[in-house]
Amino acid sequence: VERVDPPASPGAVTPHLAASGDGVWMTWFEPASPGAGAGEVAMARLSPRAGGWGWSEPRPVARGERFFANWADFPSVHPGPGGVLLAHWLEMMGEGAYAYGVSLARSADGGATWIPLGRAHDDSSPTEHGFASMVAEAGGFRVFWLDGRGMAGGGHGAEGDMTLMTAAVGESVGSGEVIDARVCDCCQTGAAVTGEGPVVVYRDRSGQEVRDIAIVRRTRTGWSAPAPVHQDGWVVPGCPVNGPAVAAAPDGRTLVVAWFTAPSNEPRVLAAFSHDGGAAFDPPVVVDDREPVGRVSVAMDGRGGAVVGWVGGGEGDEAELLLRRVRPGGAAPAGPPFAVARVARARAGGFPRLARAEDRLVAAWTEAGRPGGVRAAVIPMDLLPGGEDPEAEPGASVEARRPRDARPWDRQPGSMAPDYAARTLEGEPARLAPARSRKPTLVNVWATWCVPCREELPLLADLHHRFSPRGLEVVGISVDDALSAGDVRSLAGRERIPYTILLDPDDRASSVFGLSMLPGSFLFDAQGILVWRRDGVIHRDDPELERALHEALR
Repeated sequence: VERVDPPASPGAVTPHLAASGDGVWMTWFEPASPGAGAGEVAMARLSPRAGGWGWSEPRPVARGERFFANWADFPSVHPGPGGVLLAHWLEMMGEGAYAYGVSLARSADGGATWIPLGRAHDDSSPTEHGFASMVAEAGGFRVFWLDGRGMAGGGHGAEGDMTLMTAAVGESVGSGEVIDARVCDCCQTGAAVTGEGPVVVYRDRSGQEVRDIAIVRRTRTGWSAPAPVHQDGWVVPGCPVNGPAVAAAPDGRTLVVAWFTAPSNEPRVLAAFSHDGGAAFDPPVVVDDREPVGRVSVAMDGRGGAVVGWVGGGEGDEAELLLRRVRPGGAAPAGPPFAVARVARARAGGFPRLARAEDRLVAAWTEAGRPGGVRAAVIPMDLLPGGEDPEAEPGASVEARRPRDARPWDRQPGSMAPDYAARTLEGEPARLAPARSRKPTLVNVWATWCVPCREELPLLADLHHRFSPRGLEVVGISVDDALSAGDVRSLAGRERIPYTILLDPDDRASSVFGLSMLPGSFLFDAQGILVWRRDGVIHRDDPELERALHEALR
């Protein structure tokens, strides 16, 4: 494995990779200061050279003061017909914390100069537009994005849903089309091209809050109806922020999709192959069921299979960036996981990316820290187990180090409250200690970017007003990044939140409490013992919670 860190400044974040001939393009964001919206989107090309691999000089794609800099929604550059490049990034469109849009630019000289194309969408409502993916197609490019214009009035429902949209992009941006009218608000999309045309994969959202992975295909007669890649049955009344990835083989028919899911609170990374351009899929292969974090990427391996990349399980604040081969029709992956690097479990670690350059894989990730930065490595395909003989022993590959049954915290009723510390809205240290305070405590982990979390705030305030006279303490833990601390304070003041709010910009809470989505709530009794928990939103007059509260407050 050859470390080939890009020519990015310290503190750079959100790498993205796009294969290009024998190399890859990498895009990243360089904030002017940690957590700032001002800064620069930059790019460079990694290619083989005598004696190793090397980067081109970095080039700016866009500079500005109002980028939307987010750990999960990242800029990108894609190569297209005739050497043309298309770039996208996110820019604020209003004063709201999550009022942003997808901006596009085009380059015909290898990124030396860029021609702005405006936004991918014709909507300028102060809502979220993002999680874009792009592919090259005849005559230019195709861009897909999540569009929140239907949520301008706030809330969910028939008139308030996030939609999946697409548009063709050439020297200008074509008209947008809705291709799924109700999708998950905060998971990445992934796109690829088959023999018939582009496909897009994403996390769908049913009326019953089932959020399984779906695919829409461009066929000879137009866009297909959304169809499930596999019916996991994951009911998610919240924000998983864990989208799928897709890759296509040169034959125009073979397609692989990789994704994270957690039905019945059992986290897994899965992958499934299609042999007809996405019309139907084989049963999925279980890539990892050892409590993985997810954040998947995938690339074809050039040998009839694919390589899945993801963040595996870990202990404390750390996890591993893992790779694993999968094959069509296989009941199990070809060999054990291969560890590339230690990465952060928390959101500050971002989403590692993966791309293939001939017989090599290039992996990129964000190294969390002060200042941290963007890292990359080149991995020879032959290092990964199972590349030659499906029956071969895995050899010297690196096993996932985490024991199967190890967990950050037991999460089961009867467990003692975990050791956890954060800061108050005023910046003072604070420690969660229900047993020490001798007060029943309802802990709610949330973020301002999570729409269900925001809708839950009045209910939590009502619980505080009803039960605090009897001794209940309600604590909200915001996992917004450092840039959004002011938004948390503003929201707390605007909504007159009466209970304690703690700030956790490094998102240790998700690791400590074992959360795979937001919001998450935990009720501890006066001795600090867990008596109730909920993954997802709390519903008004929930009988299970009401019983647990009355028991804890006796």
